[in-house]
Amino acid sequence: MIGSFAFYRTVNLACLFWLVVGLCFLFDSQANAHPFHLCVGQMKWNADSKVWEVSLRLHPQDLEAAINREQLQDGIKNKIGIDDDGFSDMALKYLEAHFFLRRTSQAMNKEEFKAIVGSDSKRPEDADSDTSKLKWIGKEQERGWLWIHLEMTPPKWDAERQKLWFVHNLLIANVERQENTIAIDPVASKKYSLQFRTGLEFQEMKRNP
Repeated sequence: MIGSFAFYRTVNLACLFWLVVGLCFLFDSQANAHPFHLCVGQMKWNADSKVWEVSLRLHPQDLEAAINREQLQDGIKNKIGIDDDGFSDMALKYLEAHFFLRRTSQAMNKEEFKAIVGSDSKRPEDADSDTSKLKWIGKEQERGWLWIHLEMTPPKWDAERQKLWFVHNLLIANVERQENTIAIDPVASKKYSLQFRTGLEFQEMKRNP
């Protein structure tokens, strides 16, 4: 079990990540006006527990709307907010559907992968050992933003014979011009970042932890 949430937020990330975070803080005074839509994230590999330690920073209103939209599609009309009982369960269900790693054969191309996950790049309901698993650690609010902390257990991956795809389309179907950035610290390799938006909901990961 990971210690306090502070561990996640003090991770030394790539310069690009902090540049994006700096831009977010620049607009914090306008958070209530909500003039832009970003999800900034960070992932650090824990070599001992073999999990990715994940933190995501996003607008709570956007997440609530996305969760309730999918709930309504499933025939559930009761809306849920971030302070309600059961929010963590609903949020984890949404996150697992839109934020995951999936392994495939080395020969698979982007169009073939898109056919697997669907036109909306959503995690298949029958996802198996080929797909990562998420564990909820907690959440906290900061200056109009919401931090969500998770552990991601990746599928076993042979980089010589398989591809590993990163699907990150959180909020993209629900928010116009949504952009997601994730900074990745694989420990053994150089830190890097990936960007996601409409039309670019998934990318291939090319580095081992």
